[in-house]
Amino acid sequence: MGENTNNADKHRNIELKAKVNGEEDFEHRLAIAKKLTGGTGTLINQKDVFFNVSKGRLKLRYLTDKKSELISYDRPDVAGPKLSVFSIMNVDDPQLLEKMLAETVGVRGRVIKKRWLFLQDQTRIHLDIVESLGHFLEFEVMLRSDQSIEEGQEIVAQMKRTFEISEDDLIHGAYIDQLLK
Repeated sequence: MGENTNNADKHRNIELKAKVNGEEDFEHRLAIAKKLTGGTGTLINQKDVFFNVSKGRLKLRYLTDKKSELISYDRPDVAGPKLSVFSIMNVDDPQLLEKMLAETVGVRGRVIKKRWLFLQDQTRIHLDIVESLGHFLEFEVMLRSDQSIEEGQEIVAQMKRTFEISEDDLIHGAYIDQLLK
């Protein structure tokens, strides 16, 4: 059988991740998010377990407010707006799945974070405090099927201006990459 090329279960977004310099700067960005969205955001405690894979990334996300998720994704490790293609599956027994994957492919590492989630139109705004790493801001523009990558990049560029993010603030890769350096 050939490789499954059905992308019906795939999602696309344009992402941008930036370092936030300390608690005061984090609070400033939190205030911008509250003003922009007219809300207080949702606080989510997340534990991500990353597994060794040959292509892309695979993580098990433990959540306390809803079912845990297994997430596979692929995106370039570059600073600035980038396309991410991903799939998500709800998980009923995350501990068993983690044990099975750890025994077969191995654990690459773990990321523990507090995330404030804000929604602005089709953009997910994340303000994260990552254990042993620091403070971060991330945008995920969820692309509609009829929307171009360039349209998503323009939305990210506008958010970058709104949140006063400089080119020096941008980071490469995922939090797990930063932790394993």
